[in-house]
Amino acid sequence: MTTTGEYQGAHRAAAPEPEPVMTPRDRRVIQAVALASLVTLLLVLHWADESKSAQRLAPPQEKAIDVPKGDAGELAGAQWWQVNRLASKQPPAGGPADAAEMHVILSVRPKTATAAKTVSYGTTYKLRDTEGHVWSATGTAAPQTPGTPIRITVRAVVPRAKLRSLTLEVRPPADPARKGPRPLLRFAP
Repeated sequence: MTTTGEYQGAHRAAAPEPEPVMTPRDRRVIQAVALASLVTLLLVLHWADESKSAQRLAPPQEKAIDVPKGDAGELAGAQWWQVNRLASKQPPAGGPADAAEMHVILSVRPKTATAAKTVSYGTTYKLRDTEGHVWSATGTAAPQTPGTPIRITVRAVVPRAKLRSLTLEVRPPADPARKGPRPLLRFAP
């Protein structure tokens, strides 16, 4: 005759243990697949976000107006003339020996008070060679009244070998309300 304790012990030994739902190996495989899927999804989302940012940051399209030597160009409500180009004979202080400081003198006649303000503040200048290299330049002018010519001296430090081939580009300040390509003037060397 068996006692209740012996019967229960025998009963336990005879009952099969429940199988684990998942083996550790299967769990690791599922975790690896989930991690790979998550990383792929994050990379796709990051790429999509970057491409939207790149579209917003893309430089606006520009419409260049080439101004032949001696002629005037119209930009931002003003007439622009290139008066003279000068270059220093000595390299700029602290600059490389093969560099020169270039001065381009412009005469600008604004037609309106807004144009006079635009010419004096916010206009940017760049010098570009035929190979596509670009140098930033600064222009100094005092604010004037409409109809009165303004003298602007544009200065830049450029390689001495490029002095005769540089084209001056004049851009008005960016206007978010303006639709279409942004105008710029190009003065021939």
